[in-house]
Amino acid sequence: MLLLLTGFPLHASASQYPPLQELVDAVEEGGTLIPPPGIYAGPVVIDKPITIDGSHKVTIDAGGKGTVVLLDTDGATLKNLHLTNSGESHNDLDSGVQVRGKFNVVKDNLIDNSLFGVDLQQSEHNIVRRNTISSKTSFGLGQRGDSVRLWYSFHNKITDNIITDSRDMVVWYSADNTISRNTASGSRYSLHFMYSRYNKVEDNRYFNNAVGIFLMYSDGIELRNNYIAHAAGATGIGIGFKETS
Repeated sequence: MLLLLTGFPLHASASQYPPLQELVDAVEEGGTLIPPPGIYAGPVVIDKPITIDGSHKVTIDAGGKGTVVLLDTDGATLKNLHLTNSGESHNDLDSGVQVRGKFNVVKDNLIDNSLFGVDLQQSEHNIVRRNTISSKTSFGLGQRGDSVRLWYSFHNKITDNIITDSRDMVVWYSADNTISRNTASGSRYSLHFMYSRYNKVEDNRYFNNAVGIFLMYSDGIELRNNYIAHAAGATGIGIGFKETS
């Protein structure tokens, strides 16, 4: 099912943006939502396998509250959207996108002014590809969220993303993920592993960050063909290891 709506009004005030949730709720499982161009209010919860295609003409603005889009399902796709203005809670992991499922795709989106970019928790076989991600640049670097966060997540592919001005990309308690062809700059840790095994990291470009790649208590990580340059500050590190083999 393809749901294509037209003539939806735009509003000047952020508090009056039309809610996207109503359009999402109207889509049947397996269907596609192509909203008319404009700005829509979030947060949005997706709890069924659907596709939302913004055609690079749709913004979802969370109004500074919570996560912009929560994928609480398997097999959904978010693409060609501008996701912005999440909340500011580290405890709640306020994000551009939270993924809580399997076989979801988050691709070709602009995610900005969001504390965390894409947060995957206990999620498997997802794809995060060709997104442009930045955090809340009004915050100090240590107070920003992570561009991509994997927590107890397995067999995911994080590829071809452009990351700026976020805190870290972190992989904790996660295995068998592929992180490739990403570009990160203006961050603290381009990539930080903790208690994670058998992940593959290749063909990434990391520059103008405090640390390129740091592996802590993480075994069997494959690092190949990565470009790491201009580690910032007196304690800058290209690649660091701690109790890792």
